[in-house]
Amino acid sequence: MTFSRRLALHIAVMIMGGNIAGGMAAAKAPDQIILTPQSPEALIVVKTDWWQPAPSMLSAFKLILSSYADGDEKLTSGMFSGNVMLEARQKKFVDGYLIASIKPGRWVVQSYSQQDKWALCFNAASLQFEVKLGEVLYLGRFDALFHRRQLTMQAVSTGRASISGYGFADFFDLTDGPQFEPVEEAGLAAAKAMLATRAPGVTAPVTTVTFAPATFGTGSTLFAERKCGGYFNSSAKPKKSAS
Repeated sequence: MTFSRRLALHIAVMIMGGNIAGGMAAAKAPDQIILTPQSPEALIVVKTDWWQPAPSMLSAFKLILSSYADGDEKLTSGMFSGNVMLEARQKKFVDGYLIASIKPGRWVVQSYSQQDKWALCFNAASLQFEVKLGEVLYLGRFDALFHRRQLTMQAVSTGRASISGYGFADFFDLTDGPQFEPVEEAGLAAAKAMLATRAPGVTAPVTTVTFAPATFGTGSTLFAERKCGGYFNSSAKPKKSAS
């Protein structure tokens, strides 16, 4: 691989891994967030784990959500738009929760990644959900530790536990999709209490997510290598045979 190709691939990986936050708005401090029932956007809230990231890394993991066309079973996000990144950086946690702005519409959990080197692509077994304007949608507790173990097993079993340079490994067609615990009344109440205390400018109603199963097609890099959420995203629907 030539240097120019390695460099271009590295830039593409950084964009899709979230280092260059294409389409991902910078997060505000919770006490600066304003969201009312009349607001044109929405918020999502997730409770999850944090651990000390690898040296030189700022986040323990990244969870990417993408806009989604259910009827086409296809991501509608682009390289620079249509994605929301939940980044497990210690300073972004609010009492154990991550908060992110999101646009109304249908969304799907695209991928879980670590160290900008490895990612679990949930193309074969994901979750979709609907976001309405002027609401706070509580997704529940995301079991990041489960996916940390899952990613480690994938990397070791495929001989990609060590990746040098600008390399990146996507793991596709997984049996286990994103793991969210069902939201119980006590969990919803705790999320509401956190927002009331830490984000007093949020007066929009807090509702519980309704997940549904989802699949989506994958894309590619500029060099025609399969990529989760890359260029030229395809549909997961079987192609109709020519009659």
